[in-house]
Amino acid sequence: MAALLQGIETCPLCGGRFDAAGQGCRPSCPMSRGCRVVCCPSCGYSFPQEAGLAGGLRRLLDRLKRDKDGRSDSP
Repeated sequence: MAALLQGIETCPLCGGRFDAAGQGCRPSCPMSRGCRVVCCPSCGYSFPQEAGLAGGLRRLLDRLKRDKDGRSDSP
């Protein structure tokens, strides 16, 4: 079983958002134990799940960008 982190992922190819739980790719792969590759259920693109400092920084920047985009710029 893959060592995926729980949480919402965003596909870098199609931009789809999905829950990473249960989205590990190819459980029959001999390298799957400890693997953090997830597959987007929308487009099938496989990408590594970011963890640690890099993942935390990416999530922070994404959240700040979403907050900025959702905010009205009118005074």
